[in-house]
Amino acid sequence: SNKLHSFRNFVKQRYEFYSDSKVIILKKIGTYCFLYGLYENPEYNPYPFSKTKIIMASFKLRFRPSTLPEQEGTLYFQVIHRRTVRMIHTGFHIRQDEWNDTTSSIRIAGTPERQNFLRLTASKIKWYTNQLTAIITAMETKRVEYGTEDIVSAYKQLPTCPTWFGFILDMADRKAKVGRPGTAKTYRDALSSFARFRQGTDIALDELNAEMMTLYEAWMKSRGLKRNSSSCYLRTLRTLYRKAVEMGLTTDKGIFRHVFTGFAKTSKRAIPLEAIRTIRLLRLPAGSPLIFARDMFILSIYLQGISFVDLAYLRKSDIRNGVLQYDRKKTRQSLNIGWEPSMQAIVETYAHLTTESPYLLPIITHADGTERRQYEKAEHNINRNLKKIGRIAGLRIPLTTYVARHTWATTMRDMGYDLSIVSTGLGHDNLKTTQIYLSSIDTTVVMEANKKMIDKILK
Repeated sequence: SNKLHSFRNFVKQRYEFYSDSKVIILKKIGTYCFLYGLYENPEYNPYPFSKTKIIMASFKLRFRPSTLPEQEGTLYFQVIHRRTVRMIHTGFHIRQDEWNDTTSSIRIAGTPERQNFLRLTASKIKWYTNQLTAIITAMETKRVEYGTEDIVSAYKQLPTCPTWFGFILDMADRKAKVGRPGTAKTYRDALSSFARFRQGTDIALDELNAEMMTLYEAWMKSRGLKRNSSSCYLRTLRTLYRKAVEMGLTTDKGIFRHVFTGFAKTSKRAIPLEAIRTIRLLRLPAGSPLIFARDMFILSIYLQGISFVDLAYLRKSDIRNGVLQYDRKKTRQSLNIGWEPSMQAIVETYAHLTTESPYLLPIITHADGTERRQYEKAEHNINRNLKKIGRIAGLRIPLTTYVARHTWATTMRDMGYDLSIVSTGLGHDNLKTTQIYLSSIDTTVVMEANKKMIDKILK
């Protein structure tokens, strides 16, 4: 027939090229079959004509049932190249009824816990599948001879599949080990929220995507989280994701591009100067824990809106030559605050509780490795009591330790002081546009401004 004649001419033109190539085809019939496929479909060979590459390696995920009853079977990759077959163990095991032989994929079924396990396994398998594809593609691109053993060897060099939950926990542990427990807690809190959204199911880093983050944001909103709260979690996760990208564990797919990671305007958290005076002069029951809460709040304002964690960790040795010098836990920035008699008066009230302690205040009472837990518990109790004080004082906003920081900044602004002085007093180090100017401000200017504010409170 005309088709057969045409094919013979095609073979005559191509046979010498292919049979002379470095691809060794043992039987002539094999060459004819290959050529016929190429004749019928020019795209049969995905690569241009070459004497060094003709056939690309292939692989498939397979399942081998256990020979023992009730035992899980093994998932493995079958790699084929130039008629050589090799097997790569994945290390994953599932039951036979969890395997879909038609689609060569894992069937998600069973209890919620089992489904979580199977989803994570499928996620990891997808990651290893992508890595194996990349290995073969890289070998093809080099256009050098390679075999199945080379593929298996390269696969064995792969790291363990990085998962999102595991990565966050690892980063949190690293922060804790270098003395950043606050950051470690922030990471774990973000993970806890995201894990609830995922119903406890971990996921491979490469499986994270923009749609998932959009759904996570909507999930938080449906549970009543304020916009700034959800934004805080998303910013934390974005920081961690960028770190994973920097470490080469995944590629940046812009997964946070559709969610809000900014700062929404909120209601004021500061109280006026008159309210501070009212709180300071409140008559509270003797021995009431409200007194300690009130004193810590007032002292926080005196100390330029010091954060509670920094207040808790202040040491007696931090006061030298009339100046309190400490490093902020959050930024490691060093701050100097003039030590005033009003501050000393509050500290002396509780001196009998700190005689054996290196700490200035009885917030952390034991240096035994539980310091963070101690100050968190103290902060919780103080905030609960401050809210009671706020109601007694007739405040319209809940009174917390954080209000002290806002109050100091707002009071200084209302007294006419420049933003640069307020920023320096708070220990901010992220105002990039004014960083050079801020570094040149004399700390005595801030001390003098703070002293004037304290004098106003004491009037």
